[in-house]
Amino acid sequence: MTDQRLRELFDDLAETLPEGSSRAGELWRQGTRSRARRRWAVVAVAAAVTALVAVELAVSPEPVERGIAVYPSVTPTIAPPPPMDTAPPPGGEAGLPALATGLPQRWAGIPAVTAVPGPVLALAEFGDGRIYLMKSGGRVPLDVKLRDSVDSAGNGGTPLKPNSLSPDGTMAAFPQKDAVVVVDLVIGQARRYPVPGFNEVVLWRGEQLLVEQEEANYLLDLATGKARQQAYKGFTGVAGFRDLRIVSPGEGGRTVIQEGGSEVTLDVRGITDEGSMPVGVLGNHGWQRGDLVARSASAHDQAEKADVVVVADADTGRVLRTLLLPWGDGPGMRCGKGGCPVRGWIGQDTVIIESGDRLLGWNIGTGALSRVAELPDEVTAYSLRGW
Repeated sequence: MTDQRLRELFDDLAETLPEGSSRAGELWRQGTRSRARRRWAVVAVAAAVTALVAVELAVSPEPVERGIAVYPSVTPTIAPPPPMDTAPPPGGEAGLPALATGLPQRWAGIPAVTAVPGPVLALAEFGDGRIYLMKSGGRVPLDVKLRDSVDSAGNGGTPLKPNSLSPDGTMAAFPQKDAVVVVDLVIGQARRYPVPGFNEVVLWRGEQLLVEQEEANYLLDLATGKARQQAYKGFTGVAGFRDLRIVSPGEGGRTVIQEGGSEVTLDVRGITDEGSMPVGVLGNHGWQRGDLVARSASAHDQAEKADVVVVADADTGRVLRTLLLPWGDGPGMRCGKGGCPVRGWIGQDTVIIESGDRLLGWNIGTGALSRVAELPDEVTAYSLRGW
């Protein structure tokens, strides 16, 4: 509306007012002030819009299409392979440092005595066919009548198994056909428990024994004498307090660690031969310590024959560290047909491994190797206590 038109309207309004009224001038002044305020408001809004546009341009220099979500790029992380340590050739083991333990360093020439104080450190069968209690002051013959352990094919073997001695060194268990003989080494008393079948392996489970055979497994309660058949069979148990099993379902199948009704994958592809663990090898089973488990197998894709020891988390199956043991050549061949089996633990960080006629200690924290004991040919079987 122009000023001229507004003046005409005020003149028309003034004619209707009473004579002498001054409202026309007042209305004109109010109208003038109102137009000024509207002009300043328009200017302020325009300035604000200009500022917002400037800020938007500063923050977003590039236009973003409406309705399209923009996500940051993510690069997948691949877990690094577990550390692999390598043992020296068999001829180089003699140069390894000796690890101080309660075990005698050299088992050859340990005198046979009728009695000696001290804890039982190991059981050993010597060339005379007798089983001895190995102590720091000598070896004491075990006075108990035992038969050979026999399998379903009639093959005989020593009743002394790698896990015959209980972890605290106070008890010993020996599988027999249709029975298991358990000896209290403190008082020298033996008890025969009926367990049907060709029993070949015993694994301590606290106050119970897992008895393995080809056709069935039994859990023997030493307090009640009752043997309860298990839902599984064969030789897959792990030595230790927990009831663990390491199972490779066959060629092409995945290896798993089972406990109760649960299982986790033990991914040893690219580590062991065919990515599996040996099945049915009586002298080679896993050993548990805390939340860790150690087991040996043939190594994967080696130009020369070698074994590999695997340490994994028993709860997740994640492989933590490995040790490669090349066999070597000639009469001093390290592993051979029986492999290089795990034989126990020293504390939480050292795995005991049988390497030919020697026991090695492998520290899984540092990877260092050491000598634990020398086993002469006259020692045909042995079992170590827990450390």
